[in-house]
Amino acid sequence: MTRHRIRHRRIGLLVLAAATLALVRPVSALVSTLSPASYTTTGGSDGGQPVGNLAVRDQSGTQNDFNKYVEFTTPAGVNYQGYRSYLLPSGVAASSIRVLLLTANFMGPAKVDQAWTWSIYNWTTGSWIRLGDNMRVRSWVWRRFVFRVPRPFADYAEPGTGEIRIRLESNSDVDDADLDYEALMVISSAARAATPTRTPTPAPTPTPTVNASGIWRPALNTSWQIQFGGLPVDQTVEAQMYDIDLFDNDASIVAALHAQGRKVVCYLSAGSWENWRPDAGQFPAAVLGSDLEGWPGEKWLDIRQLGVLGPLMEARLDQCKAKGFDGVDPDNVDGYTNNSGFPLSAQDQLAYNRFLANAAHARGLSIGLKNDLAQVNELVADFDWQLNEQCFQYNECNALMPFITAGKPVFNLEYNLATSQFCAQANALNFNSLKKRLALDAYRVPCR
Repeated sequence: MTRHRIRHRRIGLLVLAAATLALVRPVSALVSTLSPASYTTTGGSDGGQPVGNLAVRDQSGTQNDFNKYVEFTTPAGVNYQGYRSYLLPSGVAASSIRVLLLTANFMGPAKVDQAWTWSIYNWTTGSWIRLGDNMRVRSWVWRRFVFRVPRPFADYAEPGTGEIRIRLESNSDVDDADLDYEALMVISSAARAATPTRTPTPAPTPTPTVNASGIWRPALNTSWQIQFGGLPVDQTVEAQMYDIDLFDNDASIVAALHAQGRKVVCYLSAGSWENWRPDAGQFPAAVLGSDLEGWPGEKWLDIRQLGVLGPLMEARLDQCKAKGFDGVDPDNVDGYTNNSGFPLSAQDQLAYNRFLANAAHARGLSIGLKNDLAQVNELVADFDWQLNEQCFQYNECNALMPFITAGKPVFNLEYNLATSQFCAQANALNFNSLKKRLALDAYRVPCR
């Protein structure tokens, strides 16, 4: 029985599909993280620390190592004002910039006592454009900010030198402030040749799980967020891992979360066809089975036809990799236990799920086993983590313990239970459990 995939489905799916198609056209993305080349104080004073201090984020909590940050001071009667200069890398044209993100690690007074504001200089208009301020700061506790720079991006780079200026200023002389880190993330694009059309290949022979190095594998205790509804993604949630939809989010969202130190997992349905997805027309009728009960426009897939489905799923994983995701959350990988319209066997499901695990690992992606409780023992060695829905509600959680025993995390969602009904047990089992709404919007209550 399928009890999962409570997803946000927006009105106007044709519009969404068209927008997503535009995102996956053959464009390569170059991500550059820039540190300040210099800083200039135009009002007030500074501590004189080297600009290199702003290139490393090594202060947190209430740490106060004067030699690791840059101090900005406000002498009596003088507000602080100054800017940091960034230089675009050679070969990156201002006109090719798709996204600009500013990250800062700040310690100072709360905004109610003194406002500190970041701005970016527009060379075309000769004006400063406000980005944000020290909102939600606890006085003299380090806080990391990420500010999205508005368009037009090309106007922020000086035409001759490629210099970008970021200003910080106070609204009074009440207090001082410190910056431990500041960086600009620049995502630029350049056209490349279109990817050749894939030719269907024969069904692959099952192979052992790829033992790839360099793949991110979450720790047993990993805080997380899952959001498919209420877009755009709320990036302020304090979680180490975000699980978001592959098609509904572009590379800039992944990059913004990475800038905050998050890991990001792409959600996709690996066992069903969804008629609103941009690649829906590539699935032949022969692989489409019964409707998923309660999900209009969605049908089970004949996972036995790996020669057809394999290239389609690999193309989705290629998109996941190209957008910068760290892992993949493949849904509906238990079709053999449902009324799929095909005579699927447990062995068919094991072969398909192992194919997905191998394909993800071959691309350097972590992968989780979504539900499929009956095959946990057979698949725990192939997958890096488990994502379960409602095991406490249905008294199924013991089936997930092989992952914990293997040192691999279990991410659990409960929709209908109060946290008092499952959190204590979840913590005792070392699960990473959340209380979520069925819409899977930004709302979450973690158990730990």
